[in-house]
Amino acid sequence: MKIKFYLIILAISLTTFTQVKWQREAAEADLPVELFHSTFAINLPTAETIGSRELEIEISHRFIPTIKSGSKDFWGLDGPVINRLALAYGITNSTQISLGRSNFNDSYELSVKQKIFENDNEILPFVITAQVGSAWNSDHLVIESSDSKAFQFFAQAILNTLYDKKLALGIVPSYLYNSHPECKETQYSFTIGTYLQYYISDVFSILWEYNPTVTGWRDYHNPMGFGLEIETGGHFFKIFLTNSTDLNQTQFLSGANKSFDNGDLRLGFMITRLLFL
Repeated sequence: MKIKFYLIILAISLTTFTQVKWQREAAEADLPVELFHSTFAINLPTAETIGSRELEIEISHRFIPTIKSGSKDFWGLDGPVINRLALAYGITNSTQISLGRSNFNDSYELSVKQKIFENDNEILPFVITAQVGSAWNSDHLVIESSDSKAFQFFAQAILNTLYDKKLALGIVPSYLYNSHPECKETQYSFTIGTYLQYYISDVFSILWEYNPTVTGWRDYHNPMGFGLEIETGGHFFKIFLTNSTDLNQTQFLSGANKSFDNGDLRLGFMITRLLFL
């Protein structure tokens, strides 16, 4: 009788073990390819999207005085600042919608980000994502808010890859329509941005970003920046130096008004917090 009982228990255990193992393998097959940990480098987007029904809160600042101002302006921290507040919502695990506002020209920007292709190659995995959006400059110094020139549009293709689980690379060709709303003739810009991020540990990483204009209208200089990212418990905190003060994509893609080579760098930071609804 005891032998029969042990055989029944053993059969149930083997069946349960088999089912658990099968379920775990099936779940791993569905995992998305994650190359960058955050949805942004410094200004440019990464190919990552937040998950379904997740909400991302973003607070970004760029201090306008350069670090050359020294102790008089506390190396720029006395301000004034350009700031951006934004919310992103995950419609699915591959699609997110974002709404942000920059206090520069009271610019409201709406964008949609969609993952297109993922390849989980062991040596060089990659993800391709597209992002499109539009901004309304509701309080421009020259353009009336009801004027069609107050609206700007952009489209981006985002290619990310990761080497040795430490060094992540992004390439972002971008098209911006109506780059300089003050111009009588409508301007456009085409840029090819790139960024690198090296993950020192699960918490700390360093990053660099550059977005040169290939053709079309550009402010005086190409934007560049470098800095540190700290990741902890659903928060991302980035602090960096950059020659750009622009925050919305429709503003950043048009160039920078200070020279990186001359050391005209501003302090900036970005904080994001992910909430699960």
